[in-house]
This record gives sequence, structure tokens and C-alpha cells, in this order.
Amino acid sequence: MSDDTKDHTEEHPHAGRIRERAYLIWEGDGRPDGHALAHWVRARQEIEAEVAGEQEGDAPSKA
Repeated sequence: MSDDTKDHTEEHPHAGRIRERAYLIWEGDGRPDGHALAHWVRARQEIEAEVAGEQEGDAPSKA
């Protein structure tokens, strides 16, 4: 397998959280076949948004 086609999902720093969220999305969508990538992408976007919000909350206030 070339580096271009290598699955990089396990390399993401939040891969475990993304995997769990993707599973919940899959279940919520009725467990359809063939949508794993779409579920992973949606889960990754949601988790990354949550992490960004958590990091914003940690930032010092500019007041």
C-alpha cells in the first residue's frame, strides 16, 4: 500500500473519540452499509469543533 492510500485514521490525536462518535452516527442513521467514510468525516468535524471550543474556553479572557 502506498503512502497516498494509507488509512490515516489512527494517526489523528482524537481517533478514539472520533471512532465512538462515528459509531453513534452510524447507529443513528439506521446502520447503513457503505457510509463509513461519511460518518468518520462528520464525526471528525464534530469532535474537532468541540476540541476547538474547549481550547477557547481555556484561553484567558480579553476583558
